[in-house]
Amino acid sequence: MESTTVNEREKDYEQLLRGTGLTLMECVCLGKSLSEQRAELDLPPELSLVRDANLYGNALRQWVEMQQSRSFREVARLHVEDKRNKRSRTRRECSEMLARMMREVPGLAGQMVRSITTEYCRQVIGRVFETQAMRNKARRILHNFFETCRINGWCGKNPVADIHYAAAEESTIHVLSLPQIGRLLQTVYKPEHRDCAAAVGLMLWCGIRPYEVARLQWGDVDLAERVVFVSPRHSKTGGARQVPLRAPVLRLLRRESAARAAGGRIVPRDWTRRWKRLRRAAGFAVWRADTLRHTFASYHFKFFQDAGQLQWEMGHTSAAQLRSRYLNMRGFTRAEAARFWHLRPELEPAG
Repeated sequence: MESTTVNEREKDYEQLLRGTGLTLMECVCLGKSLSEQRAELDLPPELSLVRDANLYGNALRQWVEMQQSRSFREVARLHVEDKRNKRSRTRRECSEMLARMMREVPGLAGQMVRSITTEYCRQVIGRVFETQAMRNKARRILHNFFETCRINGWCGKNPVADIHYAAAEESTIHVLSLPQIGRLLQTVYKPEHRDCAAAVGLMLWCGIRPYEVARLQWGDVDLAERVVFVSPRHSKTGGARQVPLRAPVLRLLRRESAARAAGGRIVPRDWTRRWKRLRRAAGFAVWRADTLRHTFASYHFKFFQDAGQLQWEMGHTSAAQLRSRYLNMRGFTRAEAARFWHLRPELEPAG
């Protein structure tokens, strides 16, 4: 029993010494030196040795842990590199926010992540970001950052886990009326905008985001199965989903796909500029982000009244985001919602 304990203790010593660069003899000499220095304190020899052993052991462990840690700057670089399979927008956002923290908080870049505390993280977020929405986003990015540190053994725990901010107050959700939808559809079928018709249809009747639709290929559209596939590498959240192609967009895509090369992109060249020019031509001097996605969600829930199905089609992990940020049931009736789902693009105006 005693030999087993000694062997286990020797293994602990060996593991502890492995990261220090010191030999066992050097550690013994150092311990002896500490004991001799404590003699002047007139402490009993046993107590002196015990105190020396504990103090030295704790200091040695802390030294090893710090050697196994990394600086904030170094981990930031590794963390962004680790996101190479994520969307470029996700990588850029993470990189820019971490760089901003290091730029605006002196000394942060060189801090060892193991030494960073919850209170320090709270001070960094509060100093760099002013709005509630930005603080929530910074908290989310830092939490993910320190999870990388924790998993790799560079810190003992995630210091951001105990930081919580109230959800930011959401602004009014804007939904297009049927006359506004009619203007958009009539404009998109003009010769100079016709190349954008398929993309507009997928955003309006499938809730596909503009930068998601920019990545879609005609091969992602299955007209026989009546679905469009959004792969993980194309979606904002990184999850795959398939969205039904209901009557209006199905008719539109059947007409448009016949004129497109197999396997080509759904959007035309210079999509972002073309989409902006189309909106202005349709009379929308001001356009709020995700307006067509909000329109899709609101008309969907008003008519089908199925939150679970809508959540799946939107690609959300919970219904909370759907209720707070995507639905506006005011300003149109269920009868108008029915018309929305039975429109015939190009043939029937929506007014």
